[in-house]
Amino acid sequence: MLKTYAVVVTPLDHPPAFIGPFIAKTNAERYADRIGRFESQRTDSKVDAFVATAHPRREYLDPRLPTDPWMLGQLIAEEKGQDVVPCLYARLHAQLGGDTDVTHDVWSRAAEWTGSEDSGLEQLLAAAEDWRTQRAVATSSLKRIAVELWNDGMENVQDIRRATGLSRTTVYEVLRAAGIDPATRDSEQ
Repeated sequence: MLKTYAVVVTPLDHPPAFIGPFIAKTNAERYADRIGRFESQRTDSKVDAFVATAHPRREYLDPRLPTDPWMLGQLIAEEKGQDVVPCLYARLHAQLGGDTDVTHDVWSRAAEWTGSEDSGLEQLLAAAEDWRTQRAVATSSLKRIAVELWNDGMENVQDIRRATGLSRTTVYEVLRAAGIDPATRDSEQ
């Protein structure tokens, strides 16, 4: 079974928040460091964030927020007026690598999204195009990751499928395209 990790955020006056799962512990550690520092500054009180092993039955906040203005704008509207720790802005900041300028640009575009009748269609079409592009880039990256996982010793197609979200057929195709015959190793296990 693939071991996954979660970031536990423990603010003083709020219940703990669980964010994850993360496949790589180092990614979870970077995320925890960024979100803990940001929330401590924002709330003017110590907010601890640490990494723990993810439990499969626990519900987690997704560490990946949409960066599309329309989708993020909807989340901003839903959270508006709520006292939530970690806030969406802190989560976006941690997701985008702690770069304040990038976070501010993405947030500003989302906050400015009006959804008016005149511009809504154009914005939705632009959002759909952005998501199609992101999906193509993500799929290509996940295929490369599947091969790297195999080469790094994860020789079980089901584990690679769970880690990447790719279909079993796609994992087999990608491995074979890389000159790897996964059937031989699967049968050895």
